Amino acid sequence: MQVFTHPLWLLVTSAACAVTGDLQFTVFAVVRPVDVLDIKGVKLPQGYYLHRGHCWAKIEEDATVRIGLDDFALRVLGPLDRIEAPLIGKQFTQDTAAIALSRGAYSARALAPVGGVVTDVNPRLRERGSLANADPYTEGWVLRVHAGNLRQDLRGLMIGEQACGFLDQEIERLYQVIEEKAGPLATDGGHLGSDIFGHLPQLGWETLTAGFLHT
Repeated sequence: MQVFTHPLWLLVTSAACAVTGDLQFTVFAVVRPVDVLDIKGVKLPQGYYLHRGHCWAKIEEDATVRIGLDDFALRVLGPLDRIEAPLIGKQFTQDTAAIALSRGAYSARALAPVGGVVTDVNPRLRERGSLANADPYTEGWVLRVHAGNLRQDLRGLMIGEQACGFLDQEIERLYQVIEEKAGPLATDGGHLGSDIFGHLPQLGWETLTAGFLHT
């Protein structure tokens, strides 16, 4: 599979993503995924469901689902100042723009991959949204919900090979946007780097959030 990189070195990296240690928030232990897929530098753990708006969902016990932003979205938007979930007890449905994101003067919202009642939130992201950039699938979880319509909501999500194929297509679509706004791409075997918006602000925050978060 061919991998494209932009002539600007800031867009690509050959370094592997390494994470260590387990974290615990309130009384809930965050289990670090063992098997992690790599799609052109974008990470996705095995067993995690993926929404088209680049939020993930991990099923826990008793219809509880942990939710966060995927590695692709966080690489595209770059280090976030703040990620805020709805209040505990708040109820919403799948595809609700429930998660608020901010970076400096820029803001956006992300779509909920499943519906439910909020049972827990990650308060650290309110002050340091960049924690999610460093570790999207464990330390960077955003909220947990009790999903009342989980079976139906899962039909709208992707997992395994389908999720990998989707991410591959999204990366190619991102490269097309970069070519249109910043010039032609070279082929040198690199992977998608971090902070695409920060390095290429001419791509446009609204273009990126509307195109990939669908909000």
